[in-house]
Formats: sequence, structure tokens, C-alpha cells
Amino acid sequence: MSLEENQNRMKKKKSSSSSPESPPLSFLSLPHDIVFNTLARIPRTSYPILSLVSKSFRSLLASPGLEAARSLIGRPEKYLHVCLNLNPNPRWFILSQRELIPTSSFPYKHLNSSSVVSTGSETYVVGGELVVNGREETSKRVFLIDFKTHQWRELPNMRLSRREAVVKVMDGKIYVTGGSSKRKYSTKDDNYREVYDPNTLTWEPTSAKTFHLPNLKSQKGYYSSNTCFLDSNSFSSTRLSMVELEKKVWFVIRDGELRCGGLSWWTTVQGLGAILSSNDLIYVTKSGQDKRVIVWWKTSYAEECETEIWCAQILIGIWDQKTVYGFIEWSENVFTLQECHDSNDDSEFILHSALVTHDY
Repeated sequence: MSLEENQNRMKKKKSSSSSPESPPLSFLSLPHDIVFNTLARIPRTSYPILSLVSKSFRSLLASPGLEAARSLIGRPEKYLHVCLNLNPNPRWFILSQRELIPTSSFPYKHLNSSSVVSTGSETYVVGGELVVNGREETSKRVFLIDFKTHQWRELPNMRLSRREAVVKVMDGKIYVTGGSSKRKYSTKDDNYREVYDPNTLTWEPTSAKTFHLPNLKSQKGYYSSNTCFLDSNSFSSTRLSMVELEKKVWFVIRDGELRCGGLSWWTTVQGLGAILSSNDLIYVTKSGQDKRVIVWWKTSYAEECETEIWCAQILIGIWDQKTVYGFIEWSENVFTLQECHDSNDDSEFILHSALVTHDY
């Protein structure tokens, strides 16, 4: 190589090294197909954190393109969400990979004794009770959280104020009955029941024939959302957390134990000694998987002022009216609070639970 050629080569090298580096490509500058395909593989439980990155990320997480990408790579599954009665404000969590992960906080004044029902990714919080000037007042208010976008919004008020009402989803509409103290309406009156149409955003009265809930009431009790009210020799008159795992077969927590039965028979679930030997159960929910429930308890440490929230998934075996067996599939500390709670105090620690459809 001649001297002149070598000098020209050095000049080009120097020129290229001194030129400013081009800025790195951002994730959002990639083609949308690649962006959606990447985000579709991220667990939805990470979306609350991703939504804080920027408005652009929030728009992507709520876009139809992302939902289309998810539908191509996965199948819808139901995941458990619970609302914990935290100080100063209750908060919703999703149970994912044996851990409670916080979702969007409730931006409104919390109402006690609300009812909850879910359809798809949306959960409705219906009615409730609020203390106003020292008096308890029932409410007509209805709220909706979409766990897909992690956004809350307030819906039109019901026609009647209600607490601990029975709420059911049928044909895409929300049916509500019970929980009203309005004396001018009897339980046989069509005005006592109402239905919400998400398309027209309106509440209308509905007939008892349209709103048919078998076994809703009897002489021995009735159930409301995830709460069971019983008046029987087994339990006396009391309020219990409850799930219906099979038709006409309920699971409730009573005296720290998991019990199974119907309105005329009850028995303690056997096989849970590893849990019950040192803990009192306080709540039961569905798990989203067949023939399984999740039981909850808490452990408090006064010196550290910490409270651990524990849960276990129980597979229910074949039962009859004398013996029901449960098999502990897993047991885990899913959340730790830096608060002091009495381990024996089971009052309203878990306010609500809902199975929500996620497609991952």
C-alpha cells in the first residue's frame, strides 16, 4: 500500500470515528407487529408497572392490536383477584405465581357491604353502605374496574339503594336483586329487581321470571355473591364467606375450618391438618381451576409489627354427605404487610374476590 493510500485510509477512519453516534432505537420505534408480539408474551400482571412508563405504553396495553396478538399465542384463563381491607384504603390484588401483586387502587370512597361480580376482564362493584354524619346509608352507586386496562370508572346509579345484594351476569347484562330497605317494594314486585345494560348504560326493572336464581332463598338461608347467610342448626344465623364449587354444594369457612355442604347438611373437610394445626382459616375463594378452592389465613408478629397473608390451594376429592377430603396442592406466604393485625381477628380482612379472565 502506497503512502498516499495509507493517508487516505487514516483520514476516512478518523472521520468515521469522530462522527456522532446515531441514537439507539427505542422499543416504541419498532414496527407495531414486533411491539405487540413482544408485549403479548409479558404476563398481564406486569401491566400495572408498564402502564406507568408513558402514555404511549398505556395506549398500547389497551389497544385491540395487543389483544389480537395475545389471542394468537395463548388461551383465556381465569385468575383470582382479591380486595384486601388495608389501612387507610382497600386495594385489589391479583394472585399470580403464588404471590399477591397489587393492581389499580380504588379512586373513590370505599363502601362497606358491596357486592361484586365479574364478566371477562371487567369487575362490577355494586351498592354498599357508607357512614354519613354518623348514620349508615345504603348506596345506589356502581363502579367498574377493567383489569385489562387497570382503569376504574363510575357507572350510572341503580334505581334502588342496596347493600349485600345478589348480583349475576346473564347474556352480557348485570342483574341485581335484594339488599334494599325500601319498604314500598316487596320481593315479589318487579321493581325490586333491576338489570343493567352495558350497551345503553341504563338500569331497568325486570321480572322474577327473567331473573331466576335457583336456591337463592329458602327457610334455611340464602347466598349473595361470595357471601353465604345461613340460619340452621349447624351455624345459627351468621355471615360466612362461601363458594359454590359444584351445583348445590358450597364450601364455607366456619370456626377456622373449611366446611362443605348444602342448606340441610354440613361436614368438615378432612385432610387439612397440616394447615389447621397452627392456623385458623378466615376466607375461601374459587381458584380458577376445576374442583379446587383457595383458603386464606394470616399470621401476625407483634414485635416486628408484620402480618403475613397465607393461602393454600385445595383439591377437593370425591365427596358424599358424610366425608369430604381435601388435598393440599401448595401453601405459600403470598403477601407481607408492615402492619399489626390480630391473627385471630377474621373480620372483613378480605372484602371481595373475583375470577377475572386473562389471556395469558
